[in-house]
Amino acid sequence: MPMIDLTLPEDALDEETRHELLDELTRTLLKWEGVGEGNPMGDAVTWGVVHPVAAGDWHVAHAPTAEPRYRVLVTVPEGALDEPKKEGLVAEVTRKVLEAEGSPIDLAHALRVWVFIHEVPDGHWGGAGRIFRLRDIAKMVMGDAEAVLKETEERLGQPVGA
Repeated sequence: MPMIDLTLPEDALDEETRHELLDELTRTLLKWEGVGEGNPMGDAVTWGVVHPVAAGDWHVAHAPTAEPRYRVLVTVPEGALDEPKKEGLVAEVTRKVLEAEGSPIDLAHALRVWVFIHEVPDGHWGGAGRIFRLRDIAKMVMGDAEAVLKETEERLGQPVGA
């Protein structure tokens, strides 16, 4: 159930390119999580949101910046990514942002892309009226979605505190 929030100046990329980039970033995240392409449940529980910032409202060193900056917030369950996967994810996300922008992939441009990985502690990911633990999410995405969804549906009908 990973999520990606892409924050960028509204004039940095056209709308089509923004949405193509977000689609590419969600596929990249699934790859690094080990879900792989063509996993319908993995796709269904991976969300992405674009947050455009008004032109001139992004500041660096106390003033509006001339060059666009990008903030990519990746939210995953704790334990979903080990250190090598985090490193690979950050590098690939940075490259994909710069490619979408049409900029060279070099240090000067890479410093305009910041990626933050937010890990949600196990037992703190809620959805569909229940807490999803990493084991539930893995079970759902890797093959036994039916059992997890049935359990979730049963919990929805229970009184609070049951």
